[in-house]
Amino acid sequence: MVNIKDVRKSNLAFKLSGHTSGLVAVFVGATSGVGMGTLKQFAKYATAPKVYVIGRSKTGATPLLNDLKALNPEATFEFIETEISLIKNVDLACDEIKSKEKKVDILFMSPGYLSFDGRQGVFC
Repeated sequence: MVNIKDVRKSNLAFKLSGHTSGLVAVFVGATSGVGMGTLKQFAKYATAPKVYVIGRSKTGATPLLNDLKALNPEATFEFIETEISLIKNVDLACDEIKSKEKKVDILFMSPGYLSFDGRQGVFC
């Protein structure tokens, strides 16, 4: 596993490189867990990015969006409320982004899933 100090050093080097300015990113499933942690780090290190966050509940994501804005006041964060387990909703979210952007620089996908067996524990 990569040492966290090396990751932070790499993130800082990336920020200082100038390649982080104005990136367009789409984060799917970033309202909790690994996705949220990655989104927060992206917000911290990117320079004035435009970020689309796709999730089920804008109301539930409001505290996260406020945290992101505090991390990076120059950034734009747009929440797209939808259930991506339905392909038609994925198409609609993509159409919305395509109508506003010429390109997407980063796509990060870490959505949860719906279990037909109810809530399941994860055992390592």
